[in-house]
Order: sequence, then C-alpha cells, then structure tokens
Amino acid sequence: MCTEYNKKRQREVNEYITTMHVMCVFIFMLALILNNKLYKDFLDLDLHFVFLIGLLVTGIILLYNKNRTLFNNKSLNVFDYMYIYFPLVVASVIIFKFGHGVFYSELILLIPVLLTASIIGKKSGLIMALVCSFVLVTYRFCFYEQYNIIRSIESSLILSCIIFVVGWFVGKMTELENEHKKQLTEIAITDVLTGLYNHRYFQDNFKQILDNYREESLSLIMIDIDYFKHYNDGYGHLAGDDLLSKIGDILKNNIPQNGFAARYGGEEFVVVLPCCNSSNAIIIADKIREKVKKHNFYGEEHQPGGRITISCGVATYPTHASSAKELLNHADQAMYKAKSFKKDKVELYFSVLDNLDVAEDEKDLINSIRTLISVINAKDRYTYGHSERVTYYSTKLAEKINLPNEQVQILNYAAFLHDIGKIEINREILNKKGKPTEEEWNILKQHPKWGSDIVKGVNKLQPVAKLILHHHENYDGSGYPDGMKEEGIPLLARIIRIVDSYDAMTSNRPYKSNMITSEVIEELERCSGKMFDPELTKHFIEIIKEENKIKTGVNNQSQ
Repeated sequence: MCTEYNKKRQREVNEYITTMHVMCVFIFMLALILNNKLYKDFLDLDLHFVFLIGLLVTGIILLYNKNRTLFNNKSLNVFDYMYIYFPLVVASVIIFKFGHGVFYSELILLIPVLLTASIIGKKSGLIMALVCSFVLVTYRFCFYEQYNIIRSIESSLILSCIIFVVGWFVGKMTELENEHKKQLTEIAITDVLTGLYNHRYFQDNFKQILDNYREESLSLIMIDIDYFKHYNDGYGHLAGDDLLSKIGDILKNNIPQNGFAARYGGEEFVVVLPCCNSSNAIIIADKIREKVKKHNFYGEEHQPGGRITISCGVATYPTHASSAKELLNHADQAMYKAKSFKKDKVELYFSVLDNLDVAEDEKDLINSIRTLISVINAKDRYTYGHSERVTYYSTKLAEKINLPNEQVQILNYAAFLHDIGKIEINREILNKKGKPTEEEWNILKQHPKWGSDIVKGVNKLQPVAKLILHHHENYDGSGYPDGMKEEGIPLLARIIRIVDSYDAMTSNRPYKSNMITSEVIEELERCSGKMFDPELTKHFIEIIKEENKIKTGVNNQSQ
C-alpha cells in the first residue's frame, strides 16, 4: 500500500546513499595508499588506524541502516548524527594528516555536503557546506602559508563556492522530491470529498496504531448517517456529497489531537482515539452527535424527525476486544445496534454472551457461537438488529410481569440467540423479495431446531436451547416444530414469540414494508389467543403504547 511503498522507497534511497558514501571513502583511501609519495607510509600506525576506524564506523552504519530508515522526520538519535558527521570527520582527518601529499585532496569535503544535502535538505546542506568551507580555509591557512597565503585563500574561496553550490542544488532537489512525495502521499491517503483520511489509510495503519498502544486503552467510534439514502434520493448526489463534506468538517473539529477520523465507506465514518477509555469515547461520540444534530443542513426539514442525525457505536481495546479486527467488528455491531433502535444515539458495545460464565472446555464453543453471529450479520444485517430488539423488548415484558432475575437472564440469552439457526440458510432465501416457495418455507422452518442444536453443547445454555427450539410455537397449537399449545409452550418461548412477531411487523423486510403502530396493535389483538398468549399480549400492548406515547386509534409510525 502507499505507506509501505513510501517506507520501502525511503529505505532503498538510504541504502543507495550509504553505498555511495562507502564507495567514496574507499576510493579516497585507495588514492592515499597508491599515491607514490605516501605508499611507503602505508604501514605507518596513523594511516592504518584511520583506515581501520573508517571500516569500523562504516560497517556499523551499514548494519544499522539495514534494519532502520534513517532520518524518519522524528528526533535524530546518535546513529543519525554519526551518519551526518562521520564523513566530515573522515574528510577532515584525511586532508589534515595526508592531504598535502595528494593532488586535489580538498575535494573529499564534497562528500559530507553531498550526503547531508541529499538526505536532509537544502538548509542542512548549506550548514554542512559552511562547516566544510571553514575546514578548507583552516587547512589552507595551516599548510600553504609559506607559499602564498593570498592565492591560497582565493583558491579556497572558489572551492568553497563550489561546495555551497553543491549543497544548495542537491538540497533543493531533495526538498522538491520530498514535497512531491508528500503531496502524492496525501492524495493517496485522503478522501477527496471530506478531506478526512480514506479507507485505505485506516486499514493500513489501524493495526499498527493499536500495536503502539498495547499498554493503553484505545477506543473506536463507528458513525453512520441516519436515513442518508432518503436524503440522497430526495436531493441528489451533489447535495449528498455536500452533506458528507460538512459532517467531515464537524469530525475534524471535534476529535482530540492525538486521534484521527477517516471515511470508512459510503455514509460511514470511523474515529480512532488512542489513550481513551470507553467513558471518554462516549462523551466525544455524543458531542459529535449533538454537533451534527444542531447543524443546519440543506433540506433536513424533510428528513424523518426533521433533522440530519447520526448513529454511533463505541468499542474499546482491551475492554471489548483483543485484536484490531475484533475491535472494528464490535464497534460496527454497536453502531448497528444504535441504528436498529431509535437512531440518533450512541451505543457502547455489549453482548449478552460476555456475561456468560462457562467452563474452560466450553469457551471454544462460545467463541464459535460469536463467530456464527458475525457470519449471520454479514449474510443478513436485519437478523442482527432484529435479535437486539427482540432481546430489548423481551426483557421489558419479563420485567413487567415480574419474572425473577434468573429467568430474565435466561430470556436474554434465548432472545439474542433465537435466530442463530439461520446460519444454515442461504443468503438468497433470507433476503428474497416476495413470499418464499413451499420448499424454501420448509427450509426456513428448520432454523429453530438448527439453532437449538448449536447452543445445547454449552451446559449453561441448556435451558436456552429449549426456548430457541419452541420460539415459533403458536398458542393454539398451529406453530412449529412440535405443534405445542397454550401452557405447554414454555413461558419464555411465548414471550419471544410475541416480541419476534412485533419486530417483524414494525421492520422493513425484503418482502414487505413496516406497519404503523396502530396497525401493529390491531394485529396483536387479532392474533391474541391464536398465535400469542392472551395475557402476555395484553401486557405487551401496554408496553408499546407507553413507549410510543400513543392512544389506540392514533396513527403514529413506530420507531
């Protein structure tokens, strides 16, 4: 990807420059050794010592440079400084110790200027040129005074000008290349529409960011614009693009400096918050939600509720997940839960399975059940939201009839897992528009048994398996799979039966539109004593009326 490519290219450039540096030093060393005047002194301690030190330092730099990119725009360390100043030290030692015996020995001062300018840039290249010029003038003053000091200074000035031109030109070219590379990188990682990071950048860097904060909390916020398709269809794609751009601006201005936001895809965004726990992440998410809700967007008065709103899901590492993939998945689940209820809200990730205390040898099975739930979400997004809503309303009904806490807990597990058997059903059947064929219907009717078989391997879920098996039994005995009736159907299964049907009636499905609340109440009353337990139905209708704040006969659309 783009980031990896840039790192690879920088590493290759550094290796090329290091090799050039080493070759230049060795060429000059060879010139010294082969020079007739100095050949007899090759075995002298001084030259031998300089040569060995050069080999040693060069070897260290080469070894270090294999495993790390030098000058990564962060603070320089000792090896970076060594890489900068080693050529200068070598050049200075050579010309002061041996340079007077070699023609044009001062040209070795071009090496540190060339290396510094080509790696860091123009300013550093000119500074190194100034230092090298000072070394040159000092050398000429020390060794050429007895001949012609004025002529020596003049020649030093000419060579210094050449050194400065090399430092300026090479440094400027390096800066131009770096600016061009930076612009290309920004184009590659930026979403053109919103100005946020794009999906590629998020995917390339999220795991690395999480690895960097293994010892800290890291929170993830998934954001989705409510009813965006309705807005896009009503006002066109240009208005939709403008809406995405403005929400991108809101995100930029309302996240901490150490965090970042990215466009995840379509109308979805993601916010990464390092060193942030769940409580603070919820505060930040709610602040963003309020900012969006209070902002005046074009045409929002025709949106459901009269405002543009967002739904947010929050998950935190390591509280809710142990890996980047799991954290992203859990934040997505929390966001979809927020959308599945009343939208315009922030949801913290929670799963009823997290509270299930199972034996060590059953943990793998629980993890497998979690995986199956994720697969079902991918196959049929309705099923996940449906299970969450059935869990919510089943709990409310159980609390209304004063069931013991132990029974409520079992009901939570059963309601959440009641459709897990749909894992065995093809996506085409689950999302089919129109009524299923008789063959397809026979397949659909198998999911209670399949779901029961999946969970009954966990001892703690044995009572749940029975409820999953019978959650489609009707009060008059016309249901499936066993045709049980009245009190013969487990109480908790009767609760799920009512709530399951209620959510199906109030939700848009591939094969039908949702019903308004008054119509749902009429349908529940009509089916009371046939499909549903009459007493439980009466209590549940009271919950619906209270939650929707309506009286019978008033046409308000269900949330």
